[in-house]
Amino acid sequence: MGKADKETNYNENIRDEQATKDSMPFPDGNVNGISGRSPTKVLRHCNKENVTQNQDILNAVFELSSTKENDEAKEFGTLLLLGVMLLLFIISITGFFIMWFTEFYNDTMLSQLVLKNNSEIAKNWMDPNPKYDTLLKVHIFNYTNIDKYLNGIDEKLKVEDVGPLTYKEHTTKVNVVFNNNFTVTFRDHRSYKFLPEKSSCGEFEKFVLPNVPLISASTKIEKINFIKKLLAVTTINALNEKPFRSLTAQEFLWGYRDRIVSMDIGTGSTHFGLLMNRNGTSVDSLQINTGEDDIRKFSIITQFNGHPLLDFWTDEECNRIDGSDASMFPPHILDNKEDLQVFLQVLCRKIPLHFEKEVTILNNIDALRYRTPLNVFSNPKENPGNACYCHNTQLCLPSGIINATKCYNGAPIFPSFPHFFSGDPEIYKDFEGIHPSQELHQTYADIHPRFAFPISGASRIQINIAVHKGQLLKRKLGRIKEGTVLPLIWIEITSGDFTDEVIDNLYISTFGLNAIQYALKYGTLLACIISFALIVAGFYNLTQKRRQHSNPIQNKILEK
Repeated sequence: MGKADKETNYNENIRDEQATKDSMPFPDGNVNGISGRSPTKVLRHCNKENVTQNQDILNAVFELSSTKENDEAKEFGTLLLLGVMLLLFIISITGFFIMWFTEFYNDTMLSQLVLKNNSEIAKNWMDPNPKYDTLLKVHIFNYTNIDKYLNGIDEKLKVEDVGPLTYKEHTTKVNVVFNNNFTVTFRDHRSYKFLPEKSSCGEFEKFVLPNVPLISASTKIEKINFIKKLLAVTTINALNEKPFRSLTAQEFLWGYRDRIVSMDIGTGSTHFGLLMNRNGTSVDSLQINTGEDDIRKFSIITQFNGHPLLDFWTDEECNRIDGSDASMFPPHILDNKEDLQVFLQVLCRKIPLHFEKEVTILNNIDALRYRTPLNVFSNPKENPGNACYCHNTQLCLPSGIINATKCYNGAPIFPSFPHFFSGDPEIYKDFEGIHPSQELHQTYADIHPRFAFPISGASRIQINIAVHKGQLLKRKLGRIKEGTVLPLIWIEITSGDFTDEVIDNLYISTFGLNAIQYALKYGTLLACIISFALIVAGFYNLTQKRRQHSNPIQNKILEK
């Protein structure tokens, strides 16, 4: 190439560069206010920024797509946890309502008491384990100066409280019939074993005691026609029976052959003993509620000897037998510390037990103590509720005794508390040796607070006989006043000696079940609070995550 050609090419290059400058938006080479940079560099810079931004967007998209599965997994886990917490909350709130506002737990425990036919509890009720046997403690009043008193030497009758003679009492149920109306009919069968190591005297020790058959005959004879009365008086006098006689404890309590009793034709009996009818199968039948239809009716007596009412008293209220057997009570009646009504066959009537206080017995076992009210045997002037218990007599008796003559087939039996406790001192003013004491002579029971059966206590009653002289005794009981009430015996029924196993069972039935109940009550409350708090926290966390992920690409770019 020649020189002229080189110059021509050079000039064409110059013209091309100038044409490029003229086509630029900023002919002077100042792009975006930046001088001194070539257009090429400016274009490269812009392209670089666009590429970087596009790369950020792509990275955000790629990062989002790579974490999307993890976020979905986390959200699913959160939802699953919330579902579990919601289920726990529903269960706990249901448990909370049941434990705090219903009697479901208590009723479930009490349902174990129901006497359902062929159930284990019914079998144990009919034939209880001997380790739960009770003790019968008998005190006999020994008349130590009867001859001196009748002869006018001594001013007062002296009686000596001898005892206790202690017997182990085992009670089973016989002739048991479960009825269709949720009741069960039965008779008690009792057997006794003398415990000399727990007794203060022997069974064959002799005492001077009232001749109960003779005194009873004197009362009964007055109610028959004149001819029969004359014949009976003549016959009995021929026997030369004395108003007091010497007998052993075993004879007086459990029976001996008596000539006067043998004369009472039609009864078929030849023996007499104050507790003779108590030994063996009872002549009386009871019917009680089993609690199957309503646990609140449990153990309430519905019939006595096949009748819903007694016929010993003059008023329906007094003839009602809707009390409980002394061995168990309706559980719910303890909730408000209401009076317990106990039907006592020895009295042919029910008596109330008043709540006194909460006590701790047998190695810190809680119980509710109930006592008989002091006016339970009071004269109607002091206790109007007792009016119908004396309307069937010619004269209402002084406070402290009850006329149970009709209950004992006409025998003048007048029960009271031991030593005439809470009675009018007029009753025993002619006696020495009578010393009433609340601690020793008042009936009380320590009741299980949940299951309402007596854990310990003492049922105490005294058997007395009233003197009606008449033609048979007016010469034999000279100084003894008409209507004098002679104490015979008093009995005390207590719980036996509990073994460690029994005490442990009692402890579990009180503290153990209470601990479970409190654990369930406060456990459901705590579970409600925790599960609700976790649900709230879970929903809050889930909401926040969803809000953050509503525009994930923009969030990633902003983070860059």
